[in-house]
Amino acid sequence: MEQIFETPGGLHVEIRIPAGSVRVRVEDTAQTHLSVRGERSPDDFRIELTEIRDNGHRLTVEYRDHGKLFGWHGKDLRVELTIPLGSHVTCDTGSADLEVTGTAASLAFRSASGECRFDDVDGELNVKTASGDLAGTGIGASMTFNSASGDAQVRFVGGDVEGKTASGDFSLGTVGGSARLATVSGDVEIASLRTGSTSIHAVSGDVAIGVTPDTRVYLDLHSMSGDTVSDLDMSDDGARDVAPDLELQVGTVSGDIRIRRASASP
Repeated sequence: MEQIFETPGGLHVEIRIPAGSVRVRVEDTAQTHLSVRGERSPDDFRIELTEIRDNGHRLTVEYRDHGKLFGWHGKDLRVELTIPLGSHVTCDTGSADLEVTGTAASLAFRSASGECRFDDVDGELNVKTASGDLAGTGIGASMTFNSASGDAQVRFVGGDVEGKTASGDFSLGTVGGSARLATVSGDVEIASLRTGSTSIHAVSGDVAIGVTPDTRVYLDLHSMSGDTVSDLDMSDDGARDVAPDLELQVGTVSGDIRIRRASASP
């Protein structure tokens, strides 16, 4: 099944499928191309395009649950979309993976075991999974990631980061704002921080943080049985009566803590 829609002036895409895969390409176009494969019949899906006052269109692509046929679990479903620049993407799945290429305006993904991969998001990213991983290049605004065992790996976040996992790891590159992260056994690594107020809590996971050169930083580090190491020369931070650029609080039970100077930006 294939359909083409005229969607100038902005688009909000909402996708809901139980399994299979979702691929979204963001391109310089005023049309939206939709392709669905692996469905039992065209009636399996609700596809609806509505106008949003002063804000373009909303396209809904939703699997209709008519009751499962014996032996059919939806794993062969393939939803592919090509959408205009500036589009907002929301996707809910049971186990289907989501891949977004190009730059979306915002991205929200919720899944049990599906993974989310993306190139770039201009605005906010919000992901919630049970075991699915998150991997992407850049986020212009804030990032929120909550998972039981999923990992999050993002190279650049322009705004704040919030997240919780039980055993999932956080691996972040440059973070432009504050970070609030909590994990039980997952590890936390942030390559570069320079401003804001960051708080990281772990039980048995290790924490490694890089602080941008020439950043005045206040450190509050504590671990019950893990090692705590800071490579920072605190004399570099100037007078003590000057407010710090970065407040960094890190606490673990048995995990190790390592604070270092990040590499200077090229």
